[in-house]
Amino acid sequence: MKRFAALLVLATLSACAPSAGKLAPTAPEPRETLGTLPLRNADFEAPLRAQNHCAERWDCSAHADPGSYTFRLDTAKPFKGAHSLCIDRIGKEPWATVTQAVRDASLAGKVLRLSMAVRLEGVTGEGAGPWVLLHGPGGRNLKHDQKLSKGTRDWERTSIDIAVLQGTDIVEIGATLEGPGRVCIDEVRLETVDVR
Repeated sequence: MKRFAALLVLATLSACAPSAGKLAPTAPEPRETLGTLPLRNADFEAPLRAQNHCAERWDCSAHADPGSYTFRLDTAKPFKGAHSLCIDRIGKEPWATVTQAVRDASLAGKVLRLSMAVRLEGVTGEGAGPWVLLHGPGGRNLKHDQKLSKGTRDWERTSIDIAVLQGTDIVEIGATLEGPGRVCIDEVRLETVDVR
């Protein structure tokens, strides 16, 4: 009887153990990166020109009153290298952006991934994070997407995927701060990804 009970326990345990050739289900594979598109000063290491209020090769803007936000290279706590770019709200306007335009009509029909390291300090309102805008003929806005977060967070890589519509002339990428607080960004990448 004891021997029968021992064999029963062994049979039960072996039935629970994974068998050779069988694997536990896994999460879906992430989209494969196909290529990296060139961005200018994507790591914010170029020196800031005296008369420029934005990082070299980037455009900084704010709703209505540009004095409501500051844009500066930060050396205190960069993600990598010597600098990151930080946006701080000091006035009452609702949003500010730092952007760069990519003019490449061959991107139509492809899926792009914009990724960047993001750090937040006291961000409230709508939030802060990566931002993409597709422009068509005559500068017409075709599609807009963003991935915003709130609160205070140390550096983490954040990404957003967007399908580029036919007729897109310009892909505008960057980051936005919508509301009070500070957002810092670094190591920006724009890549084409496999849609499978």
